[in-house]
Amino acid sequence: MSKYYLSLDIGGTKTSASVFDEKGDIVNNYVLKRKSETFKGKEAVYQNTKKVLEDILEKLSIKREDVIAIGVGSPGPLDTKKGIIIHAPLMGWENFPIVERLKEDFKLPVLLDNDANLGALAEVRCGEGRGCKNLIYMTVSTGCGGGIIINNDIYRGSHDGAGEVGHMSILPDGIDCPCGSKGCFELYASGTAINERMKADMLAGKKSLAFELADYDPDKIEGSLLLEAASKNDEYALEAYKLEGYYLGLGIANLLNILDTEAIVLGGGVTKAKEYFHQSCINTLKERCVHSVDEGMLRYSKLNDLVVLYGAYYLCKDKEI
Repeated sequence: MSKYYLSLDIGGTKTSASVFDEKGDIVNNYVLKRKSETFKGKEAVYQNTKKVLEDILEKLSIKREDVIAIGVGSPGPLDTKKGIIIHAPLMGWENFPIVERLKEDFKLPVLLDNDANLGALAEVRCGEGRGCKNLIYMTVSTGCGGGIIINNDIYRGSHDGAGEVGHMSILPDGIDCPCGSKGCFELYASGTAINERMKADMLAGKKSLAFELADYDPDKIEGSLLLEAASKNDEYALEAYKLEGYYLGLGIANLLNILDTEAIVLGGGVTKAKEYFHQSCINTLKERCVHSVDEGMLRYSKLNDLVVLYGAYYLCKDKEI
């Protein structure tokens, strides 16, 4: 009789689920995605999350007794040992016992980890990091997050807090961050940071096809417009991505100098523009890294939106539940 693993990716905008067979393939290549019920109260969010799992099992005609375990990826901070999501303001969750609740409802083993950690695990098992014992995975999107693999295992640190790369300070006297620090990496390298620079430059009177496409309306500024402008050799857009590569390089160089991993894999929406920032990032790494750097060390995820789901599968599989 076939056995399965159930993977869940809880996000601020959407929640996704998939079922994996024991070979690590997504059953029927089917992924259920549903808008997260944020700001509707912690119980409404949980019930929506639970229903995503129930619906995918029904869709694929899989019985709960044929499921070995549920793997859950969530934004941090978490307490993975206690199975608690410590703080998830979009969901209204404070010290929410997600593992206990799912165990009660599904009568199955449940494992929880940070979504970026699961991204790192997926990349080293079946993605661009295959063959690496030591790897950094970084997602560059609305913010910046990271997962670290050391000697083939997720490195979580002493308080489940390792990999918070977004709050690594790259400019000590830089922009104030809501975390209380200054000059945090994600204030310069994230998609949000790119958009904020675009808005400021547009209001300052700079010219770009990206601004024309936005009708010179700051509220319409988004990364896809900059990418379109860059594809048409817009000078402003090309320089903007060169600056993005520089900021990415500053942060990545710090990580490589400390951790000395074999590679770093980038994921997230900003990587759609990799052809425009890659060389600038590599040049910065060569200037800033103590060890020699070759272009093969900087890689880009091909798992895309599935990376956390794959990581949740491997989290369960590796535990040999």
